[in-house]
Amino acid sequence: MLRNAIQEVRFHPARYVATLVAIAISIGFMVGVSVFIRTQSTAIGEQQSLATSRADVVADIGATSEDISTDAVTNAIKGVSGVAAVEPSYQVSQIIQKGDKSAQATYYAVPSERFRWADLAEGSWPTSTSQIAISKEAAGKLGVSLGDTVTSGTAELTVSGITNDPRSLFAQTVYAAPALFSGAGTQPALWLIDVDSGSDPSQVADAVRTAVSKLPGMPSAGTQPGDLQVETAPVYRERAVTALTGDFNVFKYMLMVFAGVALMVGMIIIFTTFLILLAQRRRQIGLMRAVGASGGQVRGQFFVESVIIGAVGSLLGVGLGILIALAGAAYTGALSFGLVLPWSDLAIEFGIGVVATVLAAFIPTLRATRVAPLEALRPAPTVETRRTSIVLVTISAVMLAGGALLTWRALHVDSWNIAWALGAVAVLGVAMLISTPVYVPWVIKLLGMALRPFGATARLSTANAVRNPVRTALTTGVLMLAVGIIVTLQVGTATTRESVLDLINEEFPVDLSVTAPATIYDQSTGAATPATSVALPAAVITDFGKLPNLKARTSLPGALMTLGDSQSKTLVMGADPAQLQPVTPATADELQAGRILVGGGAGLSNGEKVEVKGDKGTLSLTVQISKAFDTPGMAMVSTSDLSRLTANPRTAAVWAAMSDRSDMAQTYSSIVTIAQQHPEVQIGGGALYAAIIEQILRILLIVMTTLFGVAVAIALIGVANTLGLSVLERRRESALLRAMGMQRGSLRLMLFFEAVQMVMAGVIVGVIAGGFFAWLGITSIFKMSGAPIKVTFAIDWATTIGLVLICFVAASLASILPGRRAARATPTEALAEE
Repeated sequence: MLRNAIQEVRFHPARYVATLVAIAISIGFMVGVSVFIRTQSTAIGEQQSLATSRADVVADIGATSEDISTDAVTNAIKGVSGVAAVEPSYQVSQIIQKGDKSAQATYYAVPSERFRWADLAEGSWPTSTSQIAISKEAAGKLGVSLGDTVTSGTAELTVSGITNDPRSLFAQTVYAAPALFSGAGTQPALWLIDVDSGSDPSQVADAVRTAVSKLPGMPSAGTQPGDLQVETAPVYRERAVTALTGDFNVFKYMLMVFAGVALMVGMIIIFTTFLILLAQRRRQIGLMRAVGASGGQVRGQFFVESVIIGAVGSLLGVGLGILIALAGAAYTGALSFGLVLPWSDLAIEFGIGVVATVLAAFIPTLRATRVAPLEALRPAPTVETRRTSIVLVTISAVMLAGGALLTWRALHVDSWNIAWALGAVAVLGVAMLISTPVYVPWVIKLLGMALRPFGATARLSTANAVRNPVRTALTTGVLMLAVGIIVTLQVGTATTRESVLDLINEEFPVDLSVTAPATIYDQSTGAATPATSVALPAAVITDFGKLPNLKARTSLPGALMTLGDSQSKTLVMGADPAQLQPVTPATADELQAGRILVGGGAGLSNGEKVEVKGDKGTLSLTVQISKAFDTPGMAMVSTSDLSRLTANPRTAAVWAAMSDRSDMAQTYSSIVTIAQQHPEVQIGGGALYAAIIEQILRILLIVMTTLFGVAVAIALIGVANTLGLSVLERRRESALLRAMGMQRGSLRLMLFFEAVQMVMAGVIVGVIAGGFFAWLGITSIFKMSGAPIKVTFAIDWATTIGLVLICFVAASLASILPGRRAARATPTEALAEE
């Protein structure tokens, strides 16, 4: 049987293409995750320890570094026997800018030639505090070359050199003269130590640890973060990589959840594929039984075939996964440090592929042994009818009732809402999957009603689609699962985004603001003194007006005044509703003559009357609490009231509305520059919060949709498999239809309608279920968190419609090969077998 199994696989490879594709995609996803995560974590670890790559020993004096002078540590290390050279290594993170382009950078003090890990591509190393050298990648992102000037904080720096540093996923590499760090009082991150040629690095490390620990104020060495640590450079780098690998394993396990879904879908496809193989070889199996083969021998042959197919498919999956990881690592720059292959993980994933294939083929293998010898001379049945099991209906009804109860609990209890919601999703999801043979045929029949205008061909396709309800439901259920998960993610993300943004709009009605401070803080002593002037510097007003991505802005005059019996001054600004409408409609609706808008922390309440005293007069105004003022010490009145209160208002604030709050990169870098140049002004607004929320959710949605797209791709292969099996069973029927006058094009159209109905049934149920599950999950999360967030149900229509169109196109493609096979049936085949 082993030889027969090998020959079957060798001489009929086309039979196993669908199975191989399903296995390869599932295992390839797993392998790609493992290899990429390990490669990326190793690369980041190596990137962070670049400074130690040419050292023999590394010393980190820990959290006490600010209390001990750099020279004292350096001299103590120099006095250790076996130390050939030592120097402190400086490292800080800052933003580097050129025009409207910016990048996060890690600044290193230029190491001496002994400890230098990168070469110059062009130019020279910086020798003064006004020069820097940057990596090729940083130069490309900023669009700079030798001699150009870049901005770092408030400093203008000239690019003196460009280096050959490896690419980095997060921060770009920049080198500055050591004097820049020591002059700023920056403490070294590490001490790099070169050991004499005849010395043992481990022994030198022990001696350095002892010498440094004897310094005044230095505690003894330890193993906790912040303790003195001295170790050989290879050990230090390995520890850094290990720590990152552990952190990245969290992401690995999360991604493996998606891989598990893809594998489960793949197993169902393998199951249906082996059913097709069984139908194709039905006569062959009958002949084998007729000539004396036992049921055990037939099962053995199928078992061997499943092992071979599982091994080949898993091997292809390993290769595919490595290619995926290779592409991902090349994109992120991690490939510069080499591709890391975790062989133990690869072996486990290869084994998972083989075992999954064998398990999925188990039931079809049992069915193969039921073929009696006389079946060798019988044609394959064209119809398989099964009555819906009363047990199945009962179990589904009970689970649906249980899921409804859990849903009610998730929406009405005050604790553990998420747990109740997860339980409801799990119970309802399983109930929907196991009950697909009950409702999927009815969904397909409803879809068939929409196809009736296309004539008898469309009506016949509907009847064929529900002919084998179990197999059709199985195929549709797999697609429903994949689509449902994707829609849950899409709707959940869209609902979260809209709900949180609505809250941000409510809590922060102003997108962006810059305000003159009413209180001046001494940075050295922390003492606060009242401001004598509230005028914004002219440079701030000019720079704020030049911010990119603004659709509207308005300048607000104001003056310092006294509210009620308060001893402190409040900045009272003036505006008109029409002036505020383009910037903050909510605040414009609140503002009117005779009213003063204050923040919630002002100690006043809505409707209260308060005396406002200015340098020109006093007014009694009605208090209106407004979310426009997120800090105390600020208020707003109408322009007419302001003119009655002060004779000399000055421009005290500028408010602005963003054109696109999801694109804050350029705006944020300009704001940082304003804040660094004018630390006394107050910058606020909700645009930055909204931008962060939108960016995180958008990335999360793209990543998860892509991951579960793998499951959809595998599920659509199952549609082609089911159609192929249906065509095989209806071979004589197709020939008979041809004999009665049906054209080949009509036969292919019938298969197309059949595929579309199966796919769209799964898509419709998946979209409805996914939308409900997303709403339930987000509602329970917000309710349990206690956050005052009103759930705003939202759908990402573009993405959802795109998913439906992709499934429709895939259904069309899935019907091509089965349609061509059915169309080959000639009319004479109808009488070929009796």
